[in-house]
Parts: sequence; structure tokens; C-alpha cells
Amino acid sequence: MRYITRSSDGFYHPANEDEIRYLIKRANQDGLTVRVRGAAHSVGAAIYTDGFAKGKRDEKEINMMLDKMIDITFDDEKMQVTAQGGCHLGEDPADPTKSSTVENSLLYQVDQRGWAIPSTGGIIHQTVSGFLSTGSSGGSMTYSISDHIVAIRLIDGNGKTHELSEASYRDKFYAAGVSMGLLGIITAVTFQCMPKFHLIGHEETTKIADSKVDLFGTGTADKPDLQSFLENTEYARLLWWPQKGVEKVTVWQGRPMQPRDYTAQTGSPENFRPKPYEQFPVILFSGQLSQILSGIYYRLIKRWNSPGLLGKITRGFLKLTLAPIINLFASTVGKEGTQKFWDTWWKALPMDKSLSDKWLPFHFSELWIPISRTREVMNKLKEHYGNNGVWATAAYPCEIYVKKSSKFWMSPAYERDVVKINLFWFAKNKENPATTYFPQFWELLREFDVRFHWGKYFPDGPPVGPEFLRTRYPHWDDFMDIRAEMDPNQIFVTDYWRKHLAIEPQSKPGKTAPRTATARKSFLS
Repeated sequence: MRYITRSSDGFYHPANEDEIRYLIKRANQDGLTVRVRGAAHSVGAAIYTDGFAKGKRDEKEINMMLDKMIDITFDDEKMQVTAQGGCHLGEDPADPTKSSTVENSLLYQVDQRGWAIPSTGGIIHQTVSGFLSTGSSGGSMTYSISDHIVAIRLIDGNGKTHELSEASYRDKFYAAGVSMGLLGIITAVTFQCMPKFHLIGHEETTKIADSKVDLFGTGTADKPDLQSFLENTEYARLLWWPQKGVEKVTVWQGRPMQPRDYTAQTGSPENFRPKPYEQFPVILFSGQLSQILSGIYYRLIKRWNSPGLLGKITRGFLKLTLAPIINLFASTVGKEGTQKFWDTWWKALPMDKSLSDKWLPFHFSELWIPISRTREVMNKLKEHYGNNGVWATAAYPCEIYVKKSSKFWMSPAYERDVVKINLFWFAKNKENPATTYFPQFWELLREFDVRFHWGKYFPDGPPVGPEFLRTRYPHWDDFMDIRAEMDPNQIFVTDYWRKHLAIEPQSKPGKTAPRTATARKSFLS
């Protein structure tokens, strides 16, 4: 067993599984808490140990980064790739270790092999283990990354290594697929790949009434209702701007290129020349400048929901500027009012390749609802936005996309296709959105059999707390039983997860039950 020390950044950086096992056994011996940081796209308290999340660097807590565990191996016969848990899906420009590059990312290397993973998720800065742990996904009812997960390798709270798949340890595989880091540390994941493809698509921003998708009604022969559009479009996502005076929708859609597309656009696959998607296609500005200007505006209005004189002044400024500012940036380039694009799969599918967390840092709450209730949800939101004005809409869009049903027990899409309602909050606002902004939507939509993205903001108390969530997951108790088996001393459980999942502490919150000297010796031997 290899000894490992903490680095100056406050993290342990294990280079192999032996060093992980050493830290796990030390945690059991000394009653420490263990958590792993990926790309830190989740709520901070969901990632780190309790003290670390509050800015403390306590020796009694173990926070890891797997940046030294990024190797990838290929099985050409099966067209499968196995990536270590610290490998990023794509380049992470905010990686504090500065080790993440395009060339060592999973998706780039898969593409170089002539393969593809057909659903990347909207964010590819994430690590492989972090992406799985929260059940993240892209916007497609045709493809799902969970369908392409062949095996998961993890080290549990006992220091035992597990190789989990549907063929072996089926229940634990279903539990580990979305586990919030509560079953163990994911050290590798095997994906089933498919042949490489290019994506072609277009994006159009219009007034809601002029959209080619019927957001709130039953649709017509030439204008599908939203549910039908999402179910029948291979890749799709929408940004709905509900603000008075704006009332626009941006519809992004794409599909794998066919031979006829190459003939029309590039001549042939061999002569393929990409036309990349632009995240901020504002006519007057470059994409980077658009983000900077947008960021400045959001900073000017960050006190929009504050009490007192400052809040009143900000709301007055917001009412004067909101519609013209959003109308400027929620626009589309091109003679036909449509942005057309075609590119390699892993460059076209994600949304974060050109987005700056520095200028536009956002927090989110994402509600996953059975897709059969799409029209009800949209009309409920429309009514709420109309009745509550800026207090509900602020200056944010509402993102709408879908997820194919999942086999993993704690996936918010377990055994059902879902529409995802993604709500924004500007991260520079001083208020806590979990108490000031998001609750109105949690209460509004809870009647629609709602589940929540585990890495984003979600409620921790009545009327939408752990007991409510428990009724939404058929295998909740099975997952908790496996959690208790694989982490009997609760070394992976923090106060955050105790509160949100109603996990009873063994003794005091944040601490494991003490072991006897004999038990400790036996465990470490």
C-alpha cells in the first residue's frame, strides 16, 4: 500500500488505486470524510467535505482530485473505450491543475480512433467520474450515454475494488450508475462506442408566435407541439425568454449527417470542412465580446431581488432595459434568420466549448418531469411568469431539453422519458437561490411527478424534501441498502447529503462511528 500526502492546494492527488485505498483505509481508521472533486460543475456542498465546502482546509477531511488518473485504453474488437475516472470528457479550461487538454480528453481520443459516443451532455468540461455521479446528460430522446456505459470500476468505503456491469453484480451496477459519490470512488468507466459521425443542424430565434414549434398547444400538421418535436428530433434544446416585451424562443436542433448532406454542404466526407456552431451569434459583436457585454449587464442587475432602496433602484433599471437588452442578444444571424452549422460530433453537441464561466457564471436548478406532461408544465410556467413578472422571469431564459429513460436507479430519468426544465441564477448575485428564487418553481411543478438533477440546486425540506423524493424513486431503499453495505462507516457521507437524502448519522453528523483498536488493526491488515 502506497503512502500519500496532501498537496498545498488542500487536495490529495492519488496516482493509482493503491493510493486511493490507502486514503480510504486511513479515513476508516481515523473517522475522516472522503470526497472527490471532478470539474466542480455541481453545487460546492455536493462535491466537497463539509469543512472544505466552507473554505476550511481541515486535516480531518480528505478531498481528492484524480488528475493523475486519466489513462484511456481501447478494445478494437468490441469498439469499447475505458477511461480512468479523472479523465475529462473535453478540455477543462478552468482545471486548477492545468493538466486538462484537448489531446488528453476522452472525446477527442475517441474521435481520433474513428469512433463516437453519441450523447455527450451539454457540458464536457466534466470528468468521467463526475459526469456519471450526478446523472448528467445531453438533449436527445434517441441517444443516451447511460445506454453506452458497459462497466464501472470503483473502490468502496471498505477499500474493496468492484468491477460492475449488467452481466455481473447487476444491482450494484444499477446503483453505481448515478450514485453522487456515496458508494465509492469511481476509478474507471467503460463505454460502448459507435462509428464516428458529423452533425448538421440549425438554430433559429423567433417570437414565440412565429416559432416552428407550438410551445403551449396541441400543434398542427406543419407546426408540431413541443412534446412531439422533442421526441422526434434526434438532438434538440430550446431557450425560452418569457420576459414581457421579449417573449422569444431559440430552437437548436441537429442530426447525424447523411450522404445527401455531404453532397450539398461539403462535397464528400473526405472533403469535410466544418462550419462551427456559434454560441452567441450577435450580428454586431464577436461571441467573446457578446459574453463580456452580457456579463457586465448581469453584474449591473445582480441586486434585482434585493430588499430596500438598492433593490428598488435595480428593479427600476431592469424594467427599463430588460426587453431591449435581451432582444439584442437573443437574436439570430443569417439572411434567412437561421444559423446553420455542421461539425464533428463532439464539437457540435456540447454547449460549453465557447462559454465563459468567468463572464457568465450561472447556477442552476433542473427539474426532470415525465415527457407526457410537457404541455401542462409549459402552460403552468407561462401562467406563473405572466402573473409574477420580473420576480419569476428575472433576466434569465428557461432551458428546455429531454432525456431518454435510464436503467440506473437514482437517475432522475429512471424508467421514464423526461422533459428537463433548467432554471438559471447568475452566480454573482449575493442571495442564495435555494431560499430566494428556485423554491417558487419547486413548489409550482412538484405536482408533475418531478425529480431533480443531483448536481444542481434542489430542495432539502418540506414540501419537496427527502420524503417527497423518496416516493419518486422506486429503488430508493435498495440504493440506500447498497450504500450502507458499501460504505458502512459513512466516510463518503457529508452533512449536505445527510440532509438531502435523510441519511441517518451513525453518531454525530459528519463523523463515522469509532472503531475499536482490534477492529482497526484487522481492517488495516
